[in-house]
Amino acid sequence: MALGPTTYKTPNIINLIGEDLTSKEGCGLYLSAANAVAVATTTTAVPYGVVVTGTDSLTPGTYPSAIGDAALELVDQLGCVVQVLISGNGGVTAGAALVIDSGDADGSFTDSGNIILAANDWIWGYALTDADSNEQCLMRFQPAIIQYIAP
Repeated sequence: MALGPTTYKTPNIINLIGEDLTSKEGCGLYLSAANAVAVATTTTAVPYGVVVTGTDSLTPGTYPSAIGDAALELVDQLGCVVQVLISGNGGVTAGAALVIDSGDADGSFTDSGNIILAANDWIWGYALTDADSNEQCLMRFQPAIIQYIAP
């Protein structure tokens, strides 16, 4: 029996993209405008989901614009497991909190221990497998905001 929406947020109709997503499988996305997603490039970008199958727009090179003929597939449900791309900033081990790597600024993830975090940064989830730099690992999509950093 369904008791309501299965996602932790209000469902959105995503029909606009902020850039070409054809090679962004495993990268994080944030809601950039009404009905639009873009690649998350900073640790403060509010998590929306992770690209499973990317696509380009109907008007390549002009963004934001309507999603192209191919399907855009995202994982955006809390608790789902998704394959993510690890940045060139160092590998991750299972159990590590994963954040967007602002240094690479390409939507890839890194271990939260590899960068200095601050209040209002977002942890996107937790690594379920080990991975080296520029490889992929499994992540449980479980966003959490960092509210306080002890001095």
